[in-house]
Amino acid sequence: PFSMATEARVFFFCLKGQTHNGNDWVSEAIHNGCKIIVTEESLGLKNNITQVIVPDCRKAMSQIASNFYGNPSKKLKSIGVTGTNGKTTTTNMIAHILSEKHNVAVVGTNGVSYADKKISTGLTTPDPIMLQELFADMVICNVEYVVMEMSAHAIYLQKLWGIYADIVAFTNLSQDHLDYFENMENYFNAKAKLFKENNYRLAVICTDSEYGVILKNICKNCITCSSKNQNADIFVSNVLHTTNSQSFLCNYKSMQTEFTINLLGKFNLQNAILAISVCVNLGYDLQEISAKLSSFNGVAGRFESYQAKNCTIIVDYAHTPDGLYNLLETARDISKGKLICVFGCGGNRDSDKRPIMASVSEKFADYTIVTTDNPRFEDNYAIAKDICEGFSKKKWEVILDRGQALRTAVSKCKKGDIVVLAGKGAEPYMEISGTKVEYSDKTLVKRVIAENEGE
Repeated sequence: PFSMATEARVFFFCLKGQTHNGNDWVSEAIHNGCKIIVTEESLGLKNNITQVIVPDCRKAMSQIASNFYGNPSKKLKSIGVTGTNGKTTTTNMIAHILSEKHNVAVVGTNGVSYADKKISTGLTTPDPIMLQELFADMVICNVEYVVMEMSAHAIYLQKLWGIYADIVAFTNLSQDHLDYFENMENYFNAKAKLFKENNYRLAVICTDSEYGVILKNICKNCITCSSKNQNADIFVSNVLHTTNSQSFLCNYKSMQTEFTINLLGKFNLQNAILAISVCVNLGYDLQEISAKLSSFNGVAGRFESYQAKNCTIIVDYAHTPDGLYNLLETARDISKGKLICVFGCGGNRDSDKRPIMASVSEKFADYTIVTTDNPRFEDNYAIAKDICEGFSKKKWEVILDRGQALRTAVSKCKKGDIVVLAGKGAEPYMEISGTKVEYSDKTLVKRVIAENEGE
């Protein structure tokens, strides 16, 4: 349940969740001064209480929140990016390009940033009351564009209801969140809902995944892009790699424009072509996009590289089978020696992906250390056991202390080796038994490097 206040009234929204129903807290809400109850069914309340019965309480909450703050999203140009992987990097690429000419806000996994403000929300897409409050402040701060990550949960739970987007974009779809959506069909349909509702000017669809190909047929007004398929409207060719960058040609309307990005990996080619496709459809010239994108140096917690005395340590947010595959494939390509992967899986989340991620690590890494990653209310040993069922070779061990796991990995290295620390990225906490305990992979890595240099 959520509530919101005006000077004279307090609204209480009776939301239905997976395990609780907001209707059960109505008496407590009224006792605490609530005068307006928004619900999906008649509750037989007394005459001094206003009962608003709606077909969808979540939609109503989003719309009322928007109205309460003066419908601020109508005063902003919104760009939404959805997909399993790549949302954070793509949104930040778009924002980086737009920032040359405009005041831009970014909303996503790493928080909300605009006008020299940095706000942590704890969610990829904030809940609608917070989101509309942020939009209202963005308007006050003269923000012109807001570039948002739109999660499947946010779309499914109607957090975005009433927001008209100038452009919505799709990265890819692979296994994640099946603890909530149960199967890939439901997960895809949650994402596809954003495009079916047609509450946007233009859709930009990356067709690198089969789901992108399906999605393009749903959209009424869309263009396609691809990092590998030359049948797309905008596509990549002539890719060249160095040890710290990659260059390629962007093909659009019989024109070819050269790009260089300071990011490695095939997945970042996909992120780049999607960002380019969005910006060219916002009126930007490909040459100016190329010039601006060449100065983009990545996002916190995404393939962040740190140099230790005897190895390179890469920190990345990869927490899905596909994300880990892309990460380790790239690390394998640049490694001059061994590759060691340190990762865990979150508790109370899709358990089917755990052994799959073990097999992915085994495919690319010479050695794997299974550790802790947001256990939530699950037992660490049970999570690790699920992961280890995916190994077929004896090149792994379990060290549940994440710090000790990294120290052990580093101790096994020599010059040219790479250690990948996956799953947390820039998250500033570890979720344990309902509490977010302060924790940072970046801080851990710096501490281990300092220890290593002092030996």
